[in-house]
Amino acid sequence: MTIDRQKSWGYRRNANVGDFYDMDGLIDVLVKTVSRGGNILMNIGPTADGMIPPIYEERLRQMGKWLEVNGEAIYSTQPWHTEKEKNEKIWYTSKGNDVYAILLEWPKEGSLNLAAPVDTAETRVIWLGYTKDEPLKWQKGVSGGIRISLPRLYPHEIPCQWAWAFKLENVK
Repeated sequence: MTIDRQKSWGYRRNANVGDFYDMDGLIDVLVKTVSRGGNILMNIGPTADGMIPPIYEERLRQMGKWLEVNGEAIYSTQPWHTEKEKNEKIWYTSKGNDVYAILLEWPKEGSLNLAAPVDTAETRVIWLGYTKDEPLKWQKGVSGGIRISLPRLYPHEIPCQWAWAFKLENVK
């Protein structure tokens, strides 16, 4: 993929800021591709003298920060038996016995309802990047799946600005 929405694989001198994906758009493409078993090559177009334009540098640094927090849900993962929830704002990856639910949009209520995972007696839910070293509280969902209680946080306590990953241990 290229950061340039105009699908240019090279530097465009006349490009405007609106011609480039924002981080929400880049992470959306990344998460959907990886959850389907794909790989991403993120292209940037340097200038004729080899300089990386500031907009590309900014997006690459932002993606690096996001991956520092959520990379566990991306790197070396495989598709899970369910790729996404019906609302298309929650996508899944897996690694070994762990499943990762990646939210592209924050839930409006104080909980996260996941229909696809089936809990076991050993199920634990961990929010990647959340600084408290304790699993999140969860319960069986009303119509199956699990319902995760999300902690109330100040903005500076949220692990990252875009898309959030939850590690689901011991689910089916």
